[in-house]
Amino acid sequence: MKKLLQGIYKGIQMGEIIICLFGLIATTLLICAQVVNRYWLRIEVMWLNDLALYVFILLMFMAFAATTWKEGHVPVEIFKNMVFKNRPVGGAVYRVFLVVLSIVILLAIFPVTYQFTARAIKYPEYATLVRWLNTSWLMITLFVAFCLTLLHLLVILTRDIKVMVKTIQMNRRRG
Repeated sequence: MKKLLQGIYKGIQMGEIIICLFGLIATTLLICAQVVNRYWLRIEVMWLNDLALYVFILLMFMAFAATTWKEGHVPVEIFKNMVFKNRPVGGAVYRVFLVVLSIVILLAIFPVTYQFTARAIKYPEYATLVRWLNTSWLMITLFVAFCLTLLHLLVILTRDIKVMVKTIQMNRRRG
């Protein structure tokens, strides 16, 4: 069962990376097409910029989740290094505290995000210039990114708790 869950989790991570990769490529190509069009072709394609913006927003929402599991956010390590320099147990507890704090903050925002998402599903809104694009997808994608970020934080929390317990046990053995 553990291997199955790990496989599903790896699949989710791979899906996030693929979405981010294609989103970045699509955004880059759309912006390049807009620049070429604006300065050389001069064809009136007003929706190109809006489409690039929507793809970019979708990309950023998925990047939140991918950055969380890669732990690529810019951490403020100066405080941890100063306070817990020679105290590994304190450093491990501090890491767990930060992850728990992140989860609490995410859960505090979660109900509002859920309400907006439910409204976006019930009442779809379409873009002005890109008429076929349902902009409610943006809110739905934000909610999915929140769920994925919460999943990643829970996985990180379980890992950090295991590390904290091992650190405490090793510290007790040293006496």
